[in-house]
Amino acid sequence: MQTTIFETLDNQNSTIPWVPALQPKTPVMAGKITEIILQDEDEYNFQLLMPLLAQLSKDDRWFAWIAPPKKMPRAWLLEAGIDINKIMVLQPDQEHNELELATKALQTGTCHAVISWPGQLDETDFEQLQFAAKRGQSHAILIRPR
Repeated sequence: MQTTIFETLDNQNSTIPWVPALQPKTPVMAGKITEIILQDEDEYNFQLLMPLLAQLSKDDRWFAWIAPPKKMPRAWLLEAGIDINKIMVLQPDQEHNELELATKALQTGTCHAVISWPGQLDETDFEQLQFAAKRGQSHAILIRPR
């Protein structure tokens, strides 16, 4: 008897993101950190992110953006199919820096994904964000310059 890839993956408790029957109860990327390194703040680099941002805006929970660059025109977001009604934009101030805002947004569980432009982070910062993402069943996406 021949085993299909779906049976093999199901027996290994693995998931395939595009097959709903194999989805776990919590999102696959929950508790994870993804880093995206951009060469510079050229408009084209942000255009490349639009499909990812559109996909992330389809979840039922909020999608938090921490300290996004000012160069992302609303027209781009709408044209890419991003649901701007699910985006919560948080800007750092004198009381809260990017890391604190991202940590809080991740750990509360009200955001399925938190995308942040934090600049340079050390290992302790990464551990803090990863712990917060796991606690809130959220996904951290960090966009940094090269």
